[in-house]
Amino acid sequence: MIKLALLFQCLRVFGAGTRTRAFCKFMIAISAAWGATFMILRWVPCSPVDTYWNFSAEDVRCWGFGSRNPLPFMRVFVAQAVSTAVLDFIVFAIPIQLCFKPETRMNTRLCLLGLFVFGFLYVIFNASPLLALPSRRTLMISNLSS
Repeated sequence: MIKLALLFQCLRVFGAGTRTRAFCKFMIAISAAWGATFMILRWVPCSPVDTYWNFSAEDVRCWGFGSRNPLPFMRVFVAQAVSTAVLDFIVFAIPIQLCFKPETRMNTRLCLLGLFVFGFLYVIFNASPLLALPSRRTLMISNLSS
């Protein structure tokens, strides 16, 4: 939702008919599709849904985050973490060009600098689950095997 809010704000900033505005519209479509995909993977991890928390159920069909096999779970986890970091960086980088336009006022540049500092920190913290990935995988496999 934050990505979409920032992208819609960029639509207001960049004029009609510019390539940046068209790119923002493209990124809105990509971000919405990405969000819908991972929303479904989170909200409906098994069929029927109650088998997600009912470990005694038989004939379980789970996928993504609901998988009881560590390998498919880790694949979806890594796919979400990497795609989130990439999309966040792209959305973060779109307004950078405003800093280099000569007609941009100084207070706008300072506000953009603050936005970029907080955006950079957000991208770093958002990518941090990938750094903890090796220890999580070992922990998860050891918990499943016991």
